[in-house]
Order: sequence, then structure tokens, then C-alpha cells
Amino acid sequence: MDGTVKAINDDNNATPDLAGRIIAVLEAAGIPEENWTPEILGPADQIHGGGLLQTQLHAALTTITKDMHLLDIGCGIGGPARYFATEFGCIVTGIDLTPEYIDTARILTGKVGLSDRVAFDCGDATDLPYDDVSFDMVWALNVTMNIRDRQKLYSEMWRVLKDGGRVAISELGQGPRGDPYYPLPWARDASYSFLLPPDEMRGMLENGGFRVLEWVDEAARRQAAEKYPPPPTPEVDTPLTIEITRGDDYPERRANSGRSAKEGRLTNVMMVAEKV
Repeated sequence: MDGTVKAINDDNNATPDLAGRIIAVLEAAGIPEENWTPEILGPADQIHGGGLLQTQLHAALTTITKDMHLLDIGCGIGGPARYFATEFGCIVTGIDLTPEYIDTARILTGKVGLSDRVAFDCGDATDLPYDDVSFDMVWALNVTMNIRDRQKLYSEMWRVLKDGGRVAISELGQGPRGDPYYPLPWARDASYSFLLPPDEMRGMLENGGFRVLEWVDEAARRQAAEKYPPPPTPEVDTPLTIEITRGDDYPERRANSGRSAKEGRLTNVMMVAEKV
């Protein structure tokens, strides 16, 4: 097994029998399967920065309709894929390197009755097992930081997208003020963290046949939200936490990400681009 793949899988396997643990927590709380909404599952199954709210904010930058087929690269345990299918009625395929994540994604998707619309494969984002022009939209939510060959990734995204299809990426990038502090949410050390400055990432996308339609500086957006906070959203009572999925050291990793961003060691963008 490739050293990077092993490091990622070791990191992602912090919790053995992940599906069983999530189900046990929900059952102990007396929450029936028909009530396992994206909001209830979100703290455990939206394992990118910002969680379900970030998925919703990113989805608001584009248009998803029920006749579309989406590909979620680095799908984790399937939270965003299930959200897209639930919210928009579309078909979603998720792919991830980690077998435990794919097993968990399939089990949870079956439990909530979405197996007819959401499917999952275990595989490599730089060698996608799909035909050309198969998907209307491709998503990658805080996944690209673990991918060394970014050009190959973008080439594969372009290949599987239909003409005029769109790609949506949330990405942490290298800031101008030095290396970030580890461990970080996506990597315990720098050996499997491949950060790019955002301008370099954008240039690679544009040179690879994409036209950027939306580009949001997340640091600026969050600073604006702190100064002018939006109306509060109702809190959902759920027993699930991100630590169930990502391990007990996740608060330290999240704190390092926040510190790195504040010091200019990390950047954070949301973008949408079109295949041209």
C-alpha cells in the first residue's frame, strides 16, 4: 500500500466499528431511524470544516436539481451525499479511499432509506472508476489537501464531468506566513498534507479546462459573519459529535487549524467552476 494512502487510512480509522458506534449512540438516545435527518447525523457525518452549515453554504453557490447525478469525492461516511439526495432529490455517488468510511456510509444510507439514490465506492480520486462525461456535478469538500497529484485530480474531475458540468471545491491552502501547526483535522503531520496557495490551485483549475464561477475567501466571510452575525439557526438536539468519527484529539486538531488560519499559515476557499 502507498505510504500516503496508509497514513490517510490509519488517520481515518481512529474509531473501529464506526457504524456500530454511531447507531448505538442514536439508539441509546431513543431516536428512531425515520428521524435520522441530516441535522441529527450532521455532527458525526459532515466531517469537513464547518459541518452541515458549510455544506449548505457551498450548495447555495450553485444549482442542484433532482435530475442531476452528483459525484462526491472524498465522501467520508456519506453526510454531504445524503444531504444532497434528501434536500434536492438527486442521485449521488460517493467515493473515498478508506474502506471503513465506505462501509459506514453504506450502512447509514440503508438505515435512512436512501440506498436507491445514494451509492458509494472505495477508490482513488486520481484514478476514478467511472466513464467519461458521467456526472453533472463533482464535489470535493475539504479533501484535496490529502492529494499530492492535484493536476491528476483536476484532470479526472474534468474527464467524468458532462460538458458544462460544474465542480465545487472547499479547500484549505498554504498561507503566506509559514507552515501550519500540526496535527490538523486532515493530517496529523505534514507527510500526507499537500497544501497549495489558492492562486496556484485556481491557476491549475483554469489551465485544466475549468472556468471559475464563484470564489469565496472563507476567512473574509467568517470575519464578516463575526462582525455582522446572521440570525441564529435553531439548534438540533443530537447526541452525536465529530469526536465519534474523528477521534478524541479532534478538538486539538481543530484548534490548530483555527490558530494557523489566524496567523496566516492557512487559507480557506469555497469555489464553483464550470467545465469548458
